[in-house]
Order: sequence, then C-alpha cells, then structure tokens
Amino acid sequence: MTKGIILSGGWGTRLRPLTCTIPKTLIPIVNKPVIERQILLLKEAGVKEVVLAVSVMSDIIESYFKHGEKLGVNIKYTQEKYPRGTAGAIKLAEEFLKDDNFFMLNGDVILNFNFGEMLKQHNKTQCLGTIASKIVDDPSPYGVLFVDKGTNRLLKFLEKDEYHPPNGKIIPMPINAGVYILEPEIFSYIEPNKKVSIEREVFPKLAEKSKLYHYPIKGIWSDIGKPYELLTGNILLMKDLIRNLKGQIKNLVDDSADIHPKTIIYSPCVIGANVVIRENCKIGPNVVIGDNVFIDSGSVLKNCLIYNETYVSKQVSIETAIVSDNCNIKKDAVLKGNNENLVILSSYVEVLDNVELIAPPSISLNICHHEVVKESMK
Repeated sequence: MTKGIILSGGWGTRLRPLTCTIPKTLIPIVNKPVIERQILLLKEAGVKEVVLAVSVMSDIIESYFKHGEKLGVNIKYTQEKYPRGTAGAIKLAEEFLKDDNFFMLNGDVILNFNFGEMLKQHNKTQCLGTIASKIVDDPSPYGVLFVDKGTNRLLKFLEKDEYHPPNGKIIPMPINAGVYILEPEIFSYIEPNKKVSIEREVFPKLAEKSKLYHYPIKGIWSDIGKPYELLTGNILLMKDLIRNLKGQIKNLVDDSADIHPKTIIYSPCVIGANVVIRENCKIGPNVVIGDNVFIDSGSVLKNCLIYNETYVSKQVSIETAIVSDNCNIKKDAVLKGNNENLVILSSYVEVLDNVELIAPPSISLNICHHEVVKESMK
C-alpha cells in the first residue's frame, strides 16, 4: 500500500515574522495549513498512512494533527534531533516506509494536481523514483531537470546553484516541484546517521543510471519561500479552487459569514466561517479572509491575506499585505505594500488609530508579534 512522508521540519526563516510563532508547514493556504492540503491530496490518491518528519515546533504540529483522526488518515511522526537533510529525514522513517513505494513531499509548496495520475505513471514505468516537475519561465531559483520528452525519463538533475543557462540566456525549463514517488530501494542509497541531501547526493546518481522519471504537473504548483510568494500562491490556489467548482461561483464564502448588503465583494475572494463585514466596505479582488474576522464599516481590502480572529476597525485600508491571527487594526489605519514588498503583521499585533504602515520600495515592512504600533512608518 502506497504511503506518504511530508518533510515538516524547516525553520521558515524567510517567512519571518509569520513563522516566529507557528511552523512554516502550518502557514494557512486559503484557510488551511499547507501540509493539511497536501495530506488531503495524498488521501485522494488512496494514501491512508502519512509520516510527518518534524523538528522545529514539532509540538504545535502534533497538537494540530494528532494521529490524523479528523482527516481520516493514520499519521505518524519522526523527530529530527539535529538536521539530517532531505534524504536523512526519510531514512529516519525507513521502518514505516520500507514495504512499498511512497510519496515524499516538501511541506512548503502549494499544490493542486492529481496525485493518483502521478502514481499510475510511476507504476507503469517501474522506475526507482518519479519526480513531479513544473515548467517555469526562470528556473534559476530551483533544481532543474533535463528530460527525454518522448519517454519522460530524467537524464540529468541539477540543483539551483549548479544550473547555468546556455549563453547566459534564461529559458523556460522543468524544475523540481518537491513531490516524489520512491521505491524502498531508495534507502540503500542513503547512509544512516548522516546529513544527506536527496537532491544533491542521491538524485544525480540515480539520473545517471536512468532510474528516474519525471511527471509534468498539469495543475497548481507554487513555492512559499518568501512572503510575496505566499501571497501570490494563495491567490493562485484560490482562483484554481473557484475555477474547479465551475458554474457561476466567483467567490468562496462560508455560509455562516454575515456580510452587509451595502458591502461590495470583488472576485476572487475567500471569506471564512463566522466573518462579519459591516456596511460600505470594499473587499477584493484577491483577498483571503480567515475565520472569526470582524471588519467594520467603510474599510477597503485588496490583494491581502487576513488570518483568523483579527479585528479591522472603521475606514481601514489594507493592500498588498499579510495580517496574521488575533491582530487589532484600529480606525483609519493604512497598511500598504509596494509591489513585491509587503506589509506583514505577525500575530497579536495592534495598530493604533490613524497609523500608516507603508512598505518602502526595496524591502517588506515587518511587525513582530505582540507589538503595539503607535507611530506611522513610511
């Protein structure tokens, strides 16, 4: 029976301050933690047992998922006491995974594609490993795959610092999407009790031996390494979820939401459970609002993420921003990002009346958790 393992031990340093209080893999993606969405995709493909390889803030992850009862899967945990690398992490779980092939996922990517179809291709080729791939315009930040288009066989695997575009010209290439199907034979290529990278030390060798294939993703894939990628990845998945519903649905609004009839919702938007939005607000486009959020009259939100339990007072303007859980934004406040540079509030931040937080052109404006912002920053 095919199983799954999700690597969930990263520090998420590039997403700070959002990851100061929760692990990166519990960051909400359209109102569900990123690895919860991954587990549900595995479940759709018939996977019933999943291992979470945890390290940083592992107690929070275990408290959230427990043994998987709510999701209808059996969840086990392995604990890294020191960094072992991506291959070392699955070596820790060898006892759970050694009986059949298994999915291996990096827990920090947004996904929405058919894992079952990927498994069918893997079983058909009878290879040692299948790597999900996605063609991107600029492959330089990622691991790059050289493939035989006729057979999908992987010819060469290069990590991001090993790839040099021909003549220095950047061209679209298939990249490593961080989703693999591996046979138990993979464990024979990983030394125990060592830090081993599957991307740098295992895959290149297997590619040379023609033991790997790739699976071109037809659905959604997005990295969430940086805050702007987190924002755009949420928007990308939101649009995909709405599109897949077909029909005339333009927004995803929970039935329990209380939205004043004089408020305008510009699609696409997601509005969670027990959200209250008062009169004369303008919400959207590209807004994701979590559960139990209150937005008072006259406020304007666009191109932003608002997490659970947050209060937005009257006449507030929020644009190109991420507002974490339990924040309190008081009347006439302004939060405005600048292109890829966001305004980011960590949890339990309070922004006082008339305060303006404007991101500069070159860097995001980050407010750490539990801070009270009394003066404007421009």
